Amino acid sequence: MSVPHPAHDAQTLADVERTIASGVRILRFSDGLERRYQADTVRQRLQFITAVGIGGAVVYNLFLLSDWLTLRDMFAYVAAGRLLLVTPLFIALLVLGQRLTRRWAVETAAAAGTVVSSLIPLVAMIYSHSPYRLHYQLGMLLIMVYCTMIQQLPMRFASVAMLCMLAIQLVTTYLADFADFRIWQANALLFVSTVALLLMASYFQERASRLSYLFALRGRLLREQLLDIARTDALTQLFNRRYQGEVMTQVWEEAAARPVSVAVILLDIDHFKAYNDNYGHLQGDACLAQVSQAIQQAAQAQDALVFRFGGEELLILQVGAGAGQAQALGEALRQAVAALAIAHPVLGAGARVTASLGVAAAMAPHTGADALIAAADQALYAAKAAGRDCLRCA
Repeated sequence: MSVPHPAHDAQTLADVERTIASGVRILRFSDGLERRYQADTVRQRLQFITAVGIGGAVVYNLFLLSDWLTLRDMFAYVAAGRLLLVTPLFIALLVLGQRLTRRWAVETAAAAGTVVSSLIPLVAMIYSHSPYRLHYQLGMLLIMVYCTMIQQLPMRFASVAMLCMLAIQLVTTYLADFADFRIWQANALLFVSTVALLLMASYFQERASRLSYLFALRGRLLREQLLDIARTDALTQLFNRRYQGEVMTQVWEEAAARPVSVAVILLDIDHFKAYNDNYGHLQGDACLAQVSQAIQQAAQAQDALVFRFGGEELLILQVGAGAGQAQALGEALRQAVAALAIAHPVLGAGARVTASLGVAAAMAPHTGADALIAAADQALYAAKAAGRDCLRCA
């Protein structure tokens, strides 16, 4: 069974609140939150990149019509580049992408594919003598828009990709020598301005995406926090009896498909009424909280869940454990209480708070949850009858 960590979630929630208040202007979270963001969004990004990649590849190849109309003398080379180089590269990246588990790898693959796709047509343009080359090279604008607005690459990946494409644009148009230097300068200014505006849009787009993630995460954490409050006993900070019922119902439902050994330990603090009556309820509460914390720490080491069953009685649930493992855990719990050495003078000089335990183990769902708890309860009565501060197994 998975055990919630309310303290960790509270720390994450505080980090989320601070980050939202900061406005995410630097497009970066704290280290822990950034790792969570990358892990939480990698599958969604991979699915998105795959979808827009397929659509982008189709549109990219449809531009063969533009190649035929404006760059006819180099059409064979451009067509070969689009169909035999870039398209197989797209397919390879899409297949490879399904194996990627890191967000940075997904974004790198997407950016690399876009940059390569921009290179082929403009390299072919260098060797063309078409009078329409000035208009043909404007197709790079569409690839730049695709990179930033359609693929929605994060700012740092978009920046690298856009600078690479800008360099390709400036170098190839200069080498093509299809216009005088003044026209080349004006054309270069157009593309530099376009890159600047698109990167600005990319910044605000990523900032909005990160803020949207934070608001969604805050909502999930607040819901989990409310669930923690609803299933946690306020005094002992153990799970309450209501949540115990939910957990045991889930265990038995899962066991219907695959039977599993389940152990229940009932622990009762010995002579707790006398402790409460003589030292007051506040001192009794402090004793119960201290014992509960010790039991929680010892049980967590064995992947066991601890619930406040009622009053000074605790229930420990161990899934996948047999009678031998449960007895070993029960003895460890008894010793953990004894190690606290909480004085109980009303029982005599040197007396200390102790605990009695009843252990029962069975196969679920062959034995019902109520029957298993009843067996542990009988074993607990046997431990008390044997003089307390001991363990009995049903």
